[in-house]
Amino acid sequence: MKQLLTGLLILVSLQLSLAEDGIHFFKGTMAEAQELAAKEHKIIFMDAYTAWCGPCKRMARDVFSNAEVGKFFNKHFINIKVDMEKGEGPRLAGKYRVTSYPTLLFLDEKGEVVHAAKGGRPSDQFLGLGKIALGKNDKSADYAKKYEEGERDPNFLRVYAYALLNSGKPNLKIANEYLKTQDALSSKENLEFLFDFSNEADSKIFEKAVENKEAIIKLKSAEAFKKQLKAACNATVDKAIKFKVANLLNEAKDKMKTADPKYAKEYAMFADLKYAAGTENVLAYTKFANKYLKKYAKKDAKTLNQYAHSVLMQTDETKLLETAEKWAKQATGIDYKVDYLRTHSAILNKLGRTKEAQEIDAKANELGGKGPRMPAVLQH
Repeated sequence: MKQLLTGLLILVSLQLSLAEDGIHFFKGTMAEAQELAAKEHKIIFMDAYTAWCGPCKRMARDVFSNAEVGKFFNKHFINIKVDMEKGEGPRLAGKYRVTSYPTLLFLDEKGEVVHAAKGGRPSDQFLGLGKIALGKNDKSADYAKKYEEGERDPNFLRVYAYALLNSGKPNLKIANEYLKTQDALSSKENLEFLFDFSNEADSKIFEKAVENKEAIIKLKSAEAFKKQLKAACNATVDKAIKFKVANLLNEAKDKMKTADPKYAKEYAMFADLKYAAGTENVLAYTKFANKYLKKYAKKDAKTLNQYAHSVLMQTDETKLLETAEKWAKQATGIDYKVDYLRTHSAILNKLGRTKEAQEIDAKANELGGKGPRMPAVLQH
């Protein structure tokens, strides 16, 4: 059962990630990227590539497009791609001594190298590079020492808070302490601070960000504001699961009503799904999954197939497989694709309905598949 819920939690988490579609690359010059890095207290990731480089193309196709990679790099870096044979590429190639492709560079806001690596690599190793770069640029330990020695200058507190945020360490205590030193939150600098630190729905900073919603939207954009607050609600759902505190789940759902009223009802179902999976309540999960699919995905073949496939891969329990079989059948009725037929066939096989499974598998073969096979790993 634990295996089942782990798989389901991964599926719901992917959907709660709000369709992160890989790394978002900054469109501008290196100088502009450095200016943005200084403004956002981030370091720069530069993909030094050429148009003819095979490993560069594979990185772009298979790694930079990965949802997990995108979530991490978009949060921690200003990302930029530079063709080493065009525009400012030759100058940067000389400056950073780029002689092979791809070269993966991590730079501070002054353009100094923090970390570098040569050659393509899979997503997990690429994520490891990013974490190493963050570690090398992490000055939070130095700031912590100054804080313990009594340093409380507002600018210091602000810089310290950003150092904690960018290194993935608890930061709300210092962030709140900084805000207490500010008479007004309406300055551009403080509005950006509220936006950046509204990363948990169950926090005072989140509430202050919502209070200053219109001003932040003018500064950032409505889309960016909603995305940030949705991520904050997701973080509070994760906390609810970790500590098994349903009140935090309810708080996340309530806060979403303010962040994005039109999405609030659908989000509440997603949050309930994730909480049920994370707390290993399979009955609640099945209930919420059926409710969600009926209301929001009854015509979405991809989502129906994803849920069916997830259950297929994680359990042998008849009742759950029967529910998954209904979803799979519904998916093929909407979109008659080979992978969806394979999912349906495999579920029927697991249920012992061999003849039906063989008939559907034959239909899949007619569409272009050769022999029984399982669907590809879920992607969303």
